[in-house]
Amino acid sequence: MTFREKTHWVVLVVGVATLVVYLAVVLPQVLEKPVAEVDWVQPMLVAIVVFVVANVAGNVLAAASDPREADRHDERDREIDRYGERIGSWLVISGSIVALGLAMAGIDQLWIANAIFLGGLAGSLLSSVTKIAAYHGSFQPW
Repeated sequence: MTFREKTHWVVLVVGVATLVVYLAVVLPQVLEKPVAEVDWVQPMLVAIVVFVVANVAGNVLAAASDPREADRHDERDREIDRYGERIGSWLVISGSIVALGLAMAGIDQLWIANAIFLGGLAGSLLSSVTKIAAYHGSFQPW
């Protein structure tokens, strides 16, 4: 497994864990309380910080496991990266469009923030899954 593929696995594992924990904290509140009383800001900030820090730590560990491999990448790696980012960006854009529509409709900040947050996280996850699949399949950039 190449260093680049390891970094995509790190994003996938950390992203899924972040999503599960965030939803476990916020979703019960949404179901039990009025939206205005839901404490979502701190859990979201913690989730974002943990996601970033855990990804950095995971990449450092992946690089430390084989330092010579960490600097290597070829044209196929770059093409897979571009392809995965293009696929994942659609969810980021979709989340932003949904958030914009919610803001225009005057919907509560909880839903707007979560549309952006979940769109970004889902985009990262889809991007990583796409890249991992490209490494294991017959990848043809078109």
